[in-house]
Amino acid sequence: MSVAAIAQQKLTECKTAMLLHCPFFASILLDMMEIKLGKFPDLFPPGNETMATNGKLIWVDEDYIAKLKLPEAVFVMSHEVGHAMFMHMSRGKFYSDAGFDGQPFNAKLWNVSGDYVINDMLIESKVGKMPKQGLHDTSKGSAGDLVDDVYRKILQNQPPPPKGKGSGKNEPGQGDADGKGHGGFDTHVLDVAKESEVEWKRAVKSAADGAKAVGKMPAGLERYVDDLLAPKVKWTEMLRSAMVKVLGRDATNWARPNRRRLITQGVIMPSYQGYGCGCVVFCVDTSGSMSDKEIAQALSECDDILTDCNPKEVILIGCDARVETVHHLGPGDTLKGSPPETKLGGGGGTSFIPPFDYLEEHCISPECLVYFTDMGGSFPTVDPGFKTIWCATTDYGDPAFGQVIRVDMSE
Repeated sequence: MSVAAIAQQKLTECKTAMLLHCPFFASILLDMMEIKLGKFPDLFPPGNETMATNGKLIWVDEDYIAKLKLPEAVFVMSHEVGHAMFMHMSRGKFYSDAGFDGQPFNAKLWNVSGDYVINDMLIESKVGKMPKQGLHDTSKGSAGDLVDDVYRKILQNQPPPPKGKGSGKNEPGQGDADGKGHGGFDTHVLDVAKESEVEWKRAVKSAADGAKAVGKMPAGLERYVDDLLAPKVKWTEMLRSAMVKVLGRDATNWARPNRRRLITQGVIMPSYQGYGCGCVVFCVDTSGSMSDKEIAQALSECDDILTDCNPKEVILIGCDARVETVHHLGPGDTLKGSPPETKLGGGGGTSFIPPFDYLEEHCISPECLVYFTDMGGSFPTVDPGFKTIWCATTDYGDPAFGQVIRVDMSE
């Protein structure tokens, strides 16, 4: 029997075994994904011809699957479904374009980080058997971790890149320049599939319901599925991601460590050269309905923008029913302790229109405007043409434009 025929038979046996013993992953595989079996030299680096996925397609090297034992094939196929289910490719594509925490994105380490999380989940749920080349080390990452946090942990333990070198294909620990990261026993393709979060959540819920109905949904796996369907993401992380996507970062410099990261976190990270962006406007609702705690939180987030996004200028506007104060802040300025010169005034009624009128009157077109408010006021109706982020401390209000991030003050 030829290798191709053996591979086809092994793939059929794998699907059958998944349907019988782990119907949750089988359901998602058959519902949302497509398998291509053969030889794909353009996808795999020499010596690592295994499997690849873009979140929709799974490419399976026929020589690789032909050599796997059936439990190993089940494990690896479920592993690829796991990457797609947690949207590791689309999230990797986002970080590849926008950077991760203000740094260039390392696709290989993202893949590796996802492998640690998924492999531990599959082992805990007793799905198949992990092949020898699989990555499993709970001190680096486990099933209960966010892949983003695992990535940060691994990245912090990486030595700084050699002076004068980029992230070419031959450098250990680096992602490929074409956006494909190689780690464990698979390859990620970050630039093909467009995943629908709504469709994936539908497929995951349907698969979970089906597995529960036949009594084959492991309790541990059910917990991870619940977290996936109702993720708990800190609002500060959502704001950071939104800001980084809009503003980006400039070049890093390892010669001068980032003092803020070193002092607050005890972590050596690079400082940044030049400006990450031009002008950012940060508006704070100073109306009578805003508590001192909410205003203090707003100033803290503005201070983080000064530090993390490295803008050339931040225009801090305090507004109730009118613009009360305008402060121009630049590199090196800080709001820690809320010094007197940053008092915002206010305490009256609420309207969100005056800051936009002020910017138009003064011919200011920022790269981004962040408005920290309880959303209890009058909204402008015309999109100003720049990115607007509403940090809302309540569930009220429905602005005509911009992104709304719900703020949990209990955090």
